[in-house]
Amino acid sequence: MHQLGIGAVKQLKMLGIVLGALVCLAATTVQETNAAVIPGGNGGWLVVASRPNASEAVNVARGYASRFPKTTVFQSSNGWFAITLGWMTQPGGNRYKANLQSGGIIPGDSYFHNGQRFQFAVWSATGITGGASRSLIASTRITTGSGGVANPPTTSQNAFVSGLDPTGDNYLSLRTGPSTRYQEIVRMGLNTPLTILGRSGSWLNVALADGRTGWAYGKYIASAPGYAPPPQPSIAPAPVTPPTVAKRSITPPSPGVVGDLSGTSDNFLSLRSGAGTGHSEIARLLEGTRLSLLAQQGAWFEVELSNGMRGWAYGQYVDAAKPRQSASQSVPVIGPDPQPDPNESKPRQRQETATSPKLPDLGTLPEGKRVALIIGNSAYEHAPPLPNPKNDATDLQESLKRLGFTVILGLDQSKIAMEGTVRAYVRSIQDADVALFFYAGHAMQLSGRNYLIPIDAKLEDETAVDFETIELGTVLDYMNAPGRLSIALLDACRDNPLSRRFSRSLGVSRSSQVERGLAAPQAGGGNILIGFATAPGEVALDGDEDNSPFTTALLTHIETPGLEIEIMMKRIKADVYDSTRGTQSPWHNSALRREFYFKN
Repeated sequence: MHQLGIGAVKQLKMLGIVLGALVCLAATTVQETNAAVIPGGNGGWLVVASRPNASEAVNVARGYASRFPKTTVFQSSNGWFAITLGWMTQPGGNRYKANLQSGGIIPGDSYFHNGQRFQFAVWSATGITGGASRSLIASTRITTGSGGVANPPTTSQNAFVSGLDPTGDNYLSLRTGPSTRYQEIVRMGLNTPLTILGRSGSWLNVALADGRTGWAYGKYIASAPGYAPPPQPSIAPAPVTPPTVAKRSITPPSPGVVGDLSGTSDNFLSLRSGAGTGHSEIARLLEGTRLSLLAQQGAWFEVELSNGMRGWAYGQYVDAAKPRQSASQSVPVIGPDPQPDPNESKPRQRQETATSPKLPDLGTLPEGKRVALIIGNSAYEHAPPLPNPKNDATDLQESLKRLGFTVILGLDQSKIAMEGTVRAYVRSIQDADVALFFYAGHAMQLSGRNYLIPIDAKLEDETAVDFETIELGTVLDYMNAPGRLSIALLDACRDNPLSRRFSRSLGVSRSSQVERGLAAPQAGGGNILIGFATAPGEVALDGDEDNSPFTTALLTHIETPGLEIEIMMKRIKADVYDSTRGTQSPWHNSALRREFYFKN
């Protein structure tokens, strides 16, 4: 046997240390890989948004889930929660993403992520949650046709609704996606003419004569090139079923605590994404956890935890929290023992004290006051009339009344009339929880400020701005008050001959200050959302129908139950972009610090 030199022994020892380190590193890498939720291969998750807490992320995801059935929320290693539409392989995934972005359906900064940072799914529209598993990966893969995106045929096909049972429903639903789980758009009667755009399984992507598109079950669609069905087929709007139990806000929020759980089979109270056991579980609360009660819906409370997470908890196990006592309040009170009443056969019930408060009677709490000001100016005296603003204002008034708003309506108003209407509105919103302002008509921007134009404005000289218009900023300043949620929607970016004439009257030195369209106002520090019918500096269309493209989309979505306002604005943007063939894209700026639903 040969003897090894000292140097060789040292080298072997060093090699052993290095190999040991590599083994540990490999084990760590495998452990981290197993902890991540990675589709594998060249697959990646399509991330459309992220939020700092689970409840916000789940609420955003629920807005996407109606159209994208693979939507899933992952907790990331950085503490944030990512909203994904599912996963796809490349390069097909990038084409799919670009298609959705070009249509304004998903944000422009959406991206694919390999899942290395994703630890587990906290919520999924598929119902499968938890860590990386074969079932989670299989159920969340985006396939052809997901999200209402089809592979169109080389040529479109003429078709019509056929084969309906006159003794049954006698209509065919047009839906936002290829399944009955998607939202109903309209109900189509027998012989309704259609154009087939694509297919996903047994469902067909079709277009109506008015340009609206959606998905319908292929069994009741007959293809007949050149077929001309009888005129005026029946197309009825889909009914909107109101919620059976209204959500009532608790103002101000009431302190609460998770109560006695000894009578349950678990040692925790589930925090869920909605009011009912059918909603996904997002956290488990132990006995004694402090809560802030925000709202009630039936037997359920909407609560907020100390870390900002929001969700719904079953009210039977939620108690009112006793106020925290300071050292000065902990001094004991000593007195004589109470003497029993000889005439009382039963022991006295313990009396409620100031330190044992009752939960508020939420059945008697009023809904938050909602006030809206709607102005539609069509009949301009010194410029060509606008056909639609008056219709836009009247139709929106009816929707807002159904949604519980007190509406102040102004149609074809002069400068004096507009001032009076705005002042009445300012008085009405003093105790309002929600204030909304909608304006349709002519407006213009001058030096970065926006001005609403009454029907009697002439705009012939440089004094006209001060004496003939209403500055938008003045209205917004009155709306933007502490504790109030404010919404301002402007369908007022139309091509404006009055502003062009006013620009000429100012002369060369000031004409450059009169800009095209409207300027982008800042939402500031208030709890406010501001929306324009088109991007700042651009011109909106008045539309060829009874309503403008922007108001048409607004009326389509504003009464949708459970639709959060910022998701609603994105859907409006997508609808307007599609209906105007990409020439108009609405814009909004939000400083909202809480969610808002026109209809819960």
